[in-house]
Amino acid sequence: MREFEIINGGKKERKPLMQFTLEKLFESELVDEIVIVGHRMLIEQHLGNFINEFEKPCRIVNQNSKIPPDVIECFNIINRKVRFNSVAGNIIKGYAASTAYKYKKHTLFVVSDSPLTTKEFIERFVHIAQKSQDQAGIILPVVLMNENKDKLDRKPLKLRNDTAYQLSGIKDNHGRQGFRLSSLMFVNPHLCDMNTINTAYSLRKWLSPNVQMKLFKITHNLGYPNVYSKYFLRKDLSIKEMENIGSAFFKGRLKLIPTFGEESTYDYDGTEFEYRSIANMIKPT
Repeated sequence: MREFEIINGGKKERKPLMQFTLEKLFESELVDEIVIVGHRMLIEQHLGNFINEFEKPCRIVNQNSKIPPDVIECFNIINRKVRFNSVAGNIIKGYAASTAYKYKKHTLFVVSDSPLTTKEFIERFVHIAQKSQDQAGIILPVVLMNENKDKLDRKPLKLRNDTAYQLSGIKDNHGRQGFRLSSLMFVNPHLCDMNTINTAYSLRKWLSPNVQMKLFKITHNLGYPNVYSKYFLRKDLSIKEMENIGSAFFKGRLKLIPTFGEESTYDYDGTEFEYRSIANMIKPT
């Protein structure tokens, strides 16, 4: 379990990556319960004492556990598309262990690899998402980036913001602003096709030429044959158009909420460059 060094009370401490996220969730009054999906033994070994400090209900689901048969049936899971230990498999297992599953409600999903995500960012998104949950099964924040590259040397997706959530910031000559996804999503798995999640996750590095070819093939098959020209040539692809494409792909309504908070997009994928960069951004507490 990767750790980051912090300064606490003038002393150096090492904190597991997951703990940064858990601290925000335990502190937030908007979060009623926490379900952690991961390596159960390692989590209990490194974070057991920390978790036990809080009264908020917290359950650990082993990432290598099977998806229960009744849950597979509930979401019409296709085994070849959703392996039990895949991203989609772990999302489903986590949701099935939550109270939201019982009542078929939306819930907040948080990836634990973004230690700079703040409690304020989480709560701001949850407040907005809760107001929109009757409109969509999947709600994602898209975070404004004013620069052409972020501090991890990654480029944003350039889109026209034609939503009700207008943000002040730099626009290019085509009226577009830069956006990246964060570590959050507000989802009701009952309102979308969970068999599509792993494919969507594999497309997250959209700037890769191989990923782009796969992405444009998918959008063409969904009835959107001009995505390439709209993005690279005409440069007028909008957020609402992305919502429509995503809704067709997920077979459930997708809503994108433009917001600010670039620090929430800095996720650690395992490279040494990312580790050093994020470590330098973590402020002493």
